Amino acid sequence: MTTLNRVLIAANPKSGAGPSGQKVAELNASLQERGFQSQLLYSLAEVQQQSMEALATGQLRAVVAAGGDGTVGALANLLPHNTPMLVFPLGTENLLAKHIGMTDHIGQACDAIVANRRFDMDLGCANGRYFLVMLSIGFDAQVVREMSALRTGHISRWSYTKPIITSLFKYSFPQLPYVIDGNDSELASAAWIFVFNVPRYAASLNFCPQANPCDGKLDVCTFTKSGIAWGVGYLSRLRFGLHQSMRGFRHSLATELAVRCPTIQRVASPISVPYQIDGDPGGELPLKVEVLRNKLTLLQPPGVGP
Repeated sequence: MTTLNRVLIAANPKSGAGPSGQKVAELNASLQERGFQSQLLYSLAEVQQQSMEALATGQLRAVVAAGGDGTVGALANLLPHNTPMLVFPLGTENLLAKHIGMTDHIGQACDAIVANRRFDMDLGCANGRYFLVMLSIGFDAQVVREMSALRTGHISRWSYTKPIITSLFKYSFPQLPYVIDGNDSELASAAWIFVFNVPRYAASLNFCPQANPCDGKLDVCTFTKSGIAWGVGYLSRLRFGLHQSMRGFRHSLATELAVRCPTIQRVASPISVPYQIDGDPGGELPLKVEVLRNKLTLLQPPGVGP
């Protein structure tokens, strides 16, 4: 091989000698056996530098995102939009990998790189930061923020128990004013706002099965009622796919979404409300979200489609 033969594996330095570290080492060795110039990199800055050099010389086959959705998102925010990327899922939820049919099977990953079958998908952009799967505003973003403050290493779903309890006492469930596609005459409000590029959410909850990351649109799902009691009710219907028929649920297609800071009416003081992107803290309102069409290039294994 003389062209398109370089593969850069972006690995988490914390994986070390554990199962994840062993997986990426085996993947690296397997790619080298197939004739690729494969290299393990543990610094995002180094991945960025070497991938840009390999792109410029026409040698880059792919950058492998060996980690969870956060790893893929970090690379999407660092690398040029035409960088071919392979998702090698080693995270907790791995929502994007599940959607496109990628597993942590080394043979599948190698076959995908050999086949070099690419497709472009949309990215969401939240206050200038790209996201791949989804964004949410409100209570679950508060949980993500609490989880991030406590996190010291690998997490499981049970790790969220304390952050959920803490958030129940901290979060006030305000109404969140929002505008879709710049139409200020249709200012609306909701207590829960979810924005999907890919039809996936943690714990296999399926808010929006019709979401399509290749349609140039974001799917905005809102619930109007405030409070944890309503949240439990929404969750129970969501589990069985019955939420879309509930009064107070709204689904909209959007190219742009603006969410304003809620205020305490009696003093006209803004309330601090967090948002999360792809399971990581994103920041606080106000928020501008937009879709960027066909901005992420991914590799897929033969026979699997998005």
